Amino acid sequence: MDSTTVGVLDRYTDALISKHNEDDDAGSVEDDEFLDLLDEDDEALNYLREKRMQELHEQMKSAKRLHDSGHGVLTEVASEKEVLEITTTTKYTVVHFFHPSFKRCEIMQSRLKSLTAKHMNTRFISVNVDNATFLVVRLGIQVLPCVMSFIDGKEVGRIVGFDSLGNTDDFAPSLLELQLQKCGVIEHKLGKLQEAKPTVLGFAKKVESDDDYDWD
Repeated sequence: MDSTTVGVLDRYTDALISKHNEDDDAGSVEDDEFLDLLDEDDEALNYLREKRMQELHEQMKSAKRLHDSGHGVLTEVASEKEVLEITTTTKYTVVHFFHPSFKRCEIMQSRLKSLTAKHMNTRFISVNVDNATFLVVRLGIQVLPCVMSFIDGKEVGRIVGFDSLGNTDDFAPSLLELQLQKCGVIEHKLGKLQEAKPTVLGFAKKVESDDDYDWD
C-alpha cells in the first residue's frame, strides 16, 4: 500500500472515530461525507478516484469474462461428460448431483443459486443423476442431495443430505456457504444472504423429512 493510500485511509479512520465520539448513535461515515473532508486535497482525491475507477474497471472486465464462461449462475448440464470437462478445466467447481423428484434436491438447487453471483470465481453446475450413472457409481454417491467441491479437478469436499446444514429444510444459505468455504472452493466475501429464522439453539426448527434418499 503506497503512502498516499495509507494517508487517505488514516484520515478516513480518524473521521470514523471522530463521528463516533460525537454521537454514539451515529452510523458509519458515508462516502460522500468523507469525500467532502478531502475537498482541500484535490491531488489525493483525484488519485483515489482514479485508482478506484481503474480497479473497478478491471473487476468488471474479470466478471464479464467469468460470466461468459458460465460463472455467476447455476447451470444444469446434460451429461457426465460435461461434468468431467468442466471440473477438469475449471479452477473451482461445485457440482450438485440431484434428482428432480426429490424435494430436498430442489431446496439445495435454490440455496446454491443464491451463492452463484456472489462467488463469481467458482463455477456452479448441477446434473441429474439419471444422466450420470457412471459418475454416481465411480464417486460412491448413495444419498441425495449430494454437493461435491472440486479444485483443479480434485475432490476437496462433499455435502451429503442436510446433516451438516442443521438437518432442516429451512437452513440459511450462509450455512451452505460456510461449508463450501471450509474446503476452499469459495472464498470468504462480505455480502448479505437471506437468512433462515434462527431458534435459540441457532437453527430453524427441525423438519422431519424422508427426502435424503439412499441411492443404492
